[in-house]
Amino acid sequence: MVLDERLFYSYNAWRGGAFALPPDIVNRDIHDRAVKFIREKEILTLLGLRQTGKSTLAFQLIHDLLEQGIQPERIFYFSFDDLSLRQELSASFDSFLKIVERYLGEEIQQQKTLIYVFIDEVQKLPGFIEYIKSLYDLRFPVKWILTGSSSLELKVQIKESLAGRVLSLSVFPFSEVETFRGYGFAPPDKKNIWRFIFGETTPDKRALKKYQAGIMSCKQRIQKFFEEYIVFGRLPAVALSKDTERKQILLKSYRDTYLEQDIRNLVKEDKLWIYQKVMELLASRTGDILNYSNIASQLEVTVDTVKRYVMLLEKTFIIKTLTTYSRNVRSKILKTPKIYFTDLGMRNSLLGLNNISQIEKLGQYGIIFENAIVEKLNTIMPFMEHEARLHYWRTRTKEEVDIVVYTPERLLPIEIKSDKKIQTKHLKGIRSFLAKEKEKVGVLVGRFEDADILEEEKTRIYLLPYWMI
Repeated sequence: MVLDERLFYSYNAWRGGAFALPPDIVNRDIHDRAVKFIREKEILTLLGLRQTGKSTLAFQLIHDLLEQGIQPERIFYFSFDDLSLRQELSASFDSFLKIVERYLGEEIQQQKTLIYVFIDEVQKLPGFIEYIKSLYDLRFPVKWILTGSSSLELKVQIKESLAGRVLSLSVFPFSEVETFRGYGFAPPDKKNIWRFIFGETTPDKRALKKYQAGIMSCKQRIQKFFEEYIVFGRLPAVALSKDTERKQILLKSYRDTYLEQDIRNLVKEDKLWIYQKVMELLASRTGDILNYSNIASQLEVTVDTVKRYVMLLEKTFIIKTLTTYSRNVRSKILKTPKIYFTDLGMRNSLLGLNNISQIEKLGQYGIIFENAIVEKLNTIMPFMEHEARLHYWRTRTKEEVDIVVYTPERLLPIEIKSDKKIQTKHLKGIRSFLAKEKEKVGVLVGRFEDADILEEEKTRIYLLPYWMI
């Protein structure tokens, strides 16, 4: 066996009774859902940006299983970051079962109780998903838990091979709630505001003021964490570091590792610099409508190259795109998307921005503020009862709204402004949308002090300070 025994036991420390979670581990928002899904028969996948805590969450789930009385020898953890393991399995996937059976001491097929197998960075061994699918279809008594930081191969394989066989959870950078937990503070309860934004309620002014009062005690801390967030993002190690220089070093290391490990095998070596330039150009155009031709012209490459690199950036969780909302489905598909970064620390690092004064001097505070609110909504959305999607809205006459929250109940236009005072022009897009789409409720998010509602004929425009969301 090529697999190093010492390495196996270091990863599977619970077999020797020496397993313990770090005392400062942060309970993730998706933890309860992951615990629920691990009880289901389907394969569980944890997908997300590199270094967002997928491995840590996997070890938390292992700890949970041990607490539930699952025998230590029935839980296996493998990391495909281990080159020797990848090399051995590349020669024959069937050797994986032999490795498991060696440490189990019995044949898997003879087992009457479930075995739990965690595989970290499963995308690093192409084709292994197909192998897992074959074992799953043979009804082997195995619960598979897979993590991956690049969805390019993984999502294609899951879609083609594991349709109907998988439950998937996204692991984001820290949310505001997780940041509060990480620093040992009780997080603010914003559920009532979230339920409003995602179509479950429509509060009157009295209720809105009550919501604001309930969050007010956390306002200053929310604002402090937000100012850190829009500069350095919320990758867990970065968010929990109190040293500015260390945050910068971690982000630079993250960027370099991403290019060297996640992208090097997907992009020809002599084109890596072009890939990085595409990243930098997109970073400088955050929140803009994507113009492939313009970027291609600037870099003297083909439009197809830019489109492929943008697709790679999205599939490796670096960026997210918003399509335009239109009642005409075909029109929505054909419209050009807007680009936002999953983590603002990564975005700012690409442009060499390390503090608020630099960002403000370059006139970029407004767009970073917008990106922050978009990502906040993206992290909240999976936890709401109703299915929701985010779009943007823009007409041929250039009327526009930053976000449209689409739910079965309604369309909610949201305009995001970093201004501290409300101006009439801020409401123009919302009013146009409400009139054209025959909706009654809109939202303006800004840096003003108090929540309020503007009653206009049969419509309501909610004014929400950003710290309430």
